[in-house]
Amino acid sequence: MLVQNKGKYVRHAAGVMLVPGANQLAATDWKKFSAHPLIKELVEDEEIVAHESAKTTKDLNANEAIELVKDTFSLSLLEEWKATEKRSTVLAAITEQSNLIVNGSGEETE
Repeated sequence: MLVQNKGKYVRHAAGVMLVPGANQLAATDWKKFSAHPLIKELVEDEEIVAHESAKTTKDLNANEAIELVKDTFSLSLLEEWKATEKRSTVLAAITEQSNLIVNGSGEETE
């Protein structure tokens, strides 16, 4: 499942770590993590959002997928999504975010 940490900080609880942006978690890890009292508050405040039925961006609507992509800093995760995604707007967001990470800007370099 995809879990988005919209905050600026790494979150640790119940042996699980969430970095800012998108995180892939097993359902069992999410259950342990989200049961922690401090994490419950962050979930209620929507700083941490679980996309429980989503495994990739293709499982989200385009706007949710683009928001998640713009908040993701893992090149391997972006490349994984790019391989399965078919929507041009989401693919463009993935390319832009990848370029931002690699080049420091959203534009491709030659």
